[in-house]
Amino acid sequence: MRSICRKTQWLCIALGIIFSAAQPLCAADVSKSDLAKMEKQMAEQKAESERLAEQAAKINQEVQDISQNIVRNARTIQNNEDKISQMEEQLKTLQAELTEAEANFTQEDDNLIRTLSALQNLALKPTESLFVQPLTPVEIIRSAMLLRETVPQLEEKAQTIKEKLKKIENQKKQVETQVAKITKQKELMQKEHAELKALMKKKAALRQNIENQSAAAKKKVEKLAAQAKNLRDLLDKLEKERIAKAREAEKQRLAEEKRKKEEEKQRADLIKLKPQTIKELGEGFIRAKGQLPMPARGTIVTRYGEETTKGVSSKGITIMTRPQAQVISPFDGNVIFAGEFRGYGNLIIIEHGKGYLSLLAGLDTIDCELGQMLLAGEPVGQMPDEDNPKLYVEIRKDNHPINPLTWIKH
Repeated sequence: MRSICRKTQWLCIALGIIFSAAQPLCAADVSKSDLAKMEKQMAEQKAESERLAEQAAKINQEVQDISQNIVRNARTIQNNEDKISQMEEQLKTLQAELTEAEANFTQEDDNLIRTLSALQNLALKPTESLFVQPLTPVEIIRSAMLLRETVPQLEEKAQTIKEKLKKIENQKKQVETQVAKITKQKELMQKEHAELKALMKKKAALRQNIENQSAAAKKKVEKLAAQAKNLRDLLDKLEKERIAKAREAEKQRLAEEKRKKEEEKQRADLIKLKPQTIKELGEGFIRAKGQLPMPARGTIVTRYGEETTKGVSSKGITIMTRPQAQVISPFDGNVIFAGEFRGYGNLIIIEHGKGYLSLLAGLDTIDCELGQMLLAGEPVGQMPDEDNPKLYVEIRKDNHPINPLTWIKH
């Protein structure tokens, strides 16, 4: 019975909202305790909303810190790729020198062995040698003199071959040492790749947490609207929340500006920026002309304007990289496309403002999402695990290709 009365009271409140201009049919049924309970619930919801906002701010700060760590790890990985490439070139040189030295040693060693064999045969069987080739006494004396002079030269030749053999052994040790260094460097790079993946996974989890918090806040607002006494009350409360959010956003903006002044070399936390802020990045992009980092370490094999195998001019550049090379964002921007596109394979398009776009194609994996705000140097993916993978790079202004080499520092 008490439950029926309670439902009747809530029904009267709803009818009062709809017919606010008419006579309140159930006003007498609304007790002060019911109003107190509603106000208490609204206060609890407001406190919960503030708590969620505080948690979201903390999570945003964690995401910012992780983004900076990801940028540093990506730079370290690319530097290690350069080191391994240099070590592999040194190894090729050492192996070539070792092969040549072994070939020369083998030839000289064979010549010395044949000469010593002939002398040994002559010493053991002089009579047979003279019988095969009879000589005059003068010729015999002359041959003896020649042999006496030849023996010291052979000893000297043997010593030279011994020194070369020692040099070859040292070169082999150098090759073995270089191979061990390369193996150790590759293991280090694999470890850094794993750390980078872990950081990116953590960042994705934090971003998902933010979305969950936002969804929870939305449900609270919907619940608040359902419990509001009338439409005016609902609008007033939403306006108050809008003003509070605007104040909080202004507070965060002022705090961000203060951080920029204290840390001159750090860039803004683009995760908190509104979409229209992307327009302001264009001025910074223009100032960075000629100083943009290479999206991946490697060798430029096709330049802008060069004729391709299909008989058309290249609208960008092609970089031949190492297998599984790290690819980064050349500048701050917003991801407006990330996925497979016909003729390009895996493609990423980043908007930098003022009509400037950068296109990265040929990746094996993509580690960014549509709508994500990126920092300059932040990793966006990796190249395929194959020999001589190629990254295609374009820079566009108002959707017209321009020469990337005038923008990228190379």
